[in-house]
Amino acid sequence: MPECTSDPREDIGSGVTIERRYLDGKFEGFAYWHTCRDTSGNAVPAEGWVFFDAVRGWSLVQEKPLTVSPSLLCPRCKHHGVISDGRWVPE
Repeated sequence: MPECTSDPREDIGSGVTIERRYLDGKFEGFAYWHTCRDTSGNAVPAEGWVFFDAVRGWSLVQEKPLTVSPSLLCPRCKHHGVISDGRWVPE
């Protein structure tokens, strides 16, 4: 059975945190979180998942500092940005 592990959450700026995920020791992707606003203006947590698969997902440009392509977009609040040089860069 494959071994799934993760690193502690990491703040990458602009209210975004990530948790790197590994499968059998290989960096396969990460979970990420930020805060959305609902239609009433209340803060609600949002979570997403990035997996490295250039055909159906994202490409790992470099592991350290983390850079991925293409950008990420929250379907709920339209929070949009890229992760470049280990930081969230809003777009």
